[in-house]
Amino acid sequence: MELLNHIYWKQKGEFALTEDIYTTWVAFAVEEGIFHYEIGGQIGEASFGDLVLCPPAVPFRRTVITPLTFHYLQFSSSLEEEEFLPPAGKSLINDTKRLASTYAYLRQDSEENKGEVARWKTHFMMDLWQLYQVERRQNRLKERRFTEDARMAEAAALLEERAEEEISLQELAQRLALSPVQLTRRFREAFQETPSGYLKRVRLKKAQNLLADSSLTLNQIAERCGYENGFYLSRVFSKTLGISPSEYRRRHRV
Repeated sequence: MELLNHIYWKQKGEFALTEDIYTTWVAFAVEEGIFHYEIGGQIGEASFGDLVLCPPAVPFRRTVITPLTFHYLQFSSSLEEEEFLPPAGKSLINDTKRLASTYAYLRQDSEENKGEVARWKTHFMMDLWQLYQVERRQNRLKERRFTEDARMAEAAALLEERAEEEISLQELAQRLALSPVQLTRRFREAFQETPSGYLKRVRLKKAQNLLADSSLTLNQIAERCGYENGFYLSRVFSKTLGISPSEYRRRHRV
């Protein structure tokens, strides 16, 4: 993987182009502010902690919602490297302390060496991808329970990967070539809980991590955890864990 261009944008009020198509991979790594994006079929809003990745030859539509400070990273990669990249669209990094440190190094060099792409910058870009991969593996290991039923292990993996999206029991069952009744029965036998219960646990665990390790608002956390808004997340969180999100954050912030 080779970094071709890095530009640090500070407090950008709007994009010069609301839509662009790149010939290489491009990532927007957000430090502050919020922007709306559409990449292929992926639509959403990105803020601090989010990496928004766009593959070559795919339209990238974007609109600034609040003044945006971000790192524009343009890079090339081999076919072997591409399988380790995050999917097109938004990926969240929860280790905000390490992420902020990486951004600080990129920001410092950008201000001191404008227009230059130092070779070591590629290492910081790789650090972003490694952060994503490490967290993805760790989250899977923490949340998933062992089962000899390979199809139910796949069901659990799908629920974890799509936890921030709307996913129905019918859709999941069709993906696994099962009926909803068969899926629920086999999932309960494998994990001693229903698919919906498993999904709720994964989502709430992610919400707990974000409350403790980020400054995201409750609505922003809800979006990243598959809930339609902060009010609904707060209700589920309080009822399930016996503590409000605000109180949980107060007790667990360092």
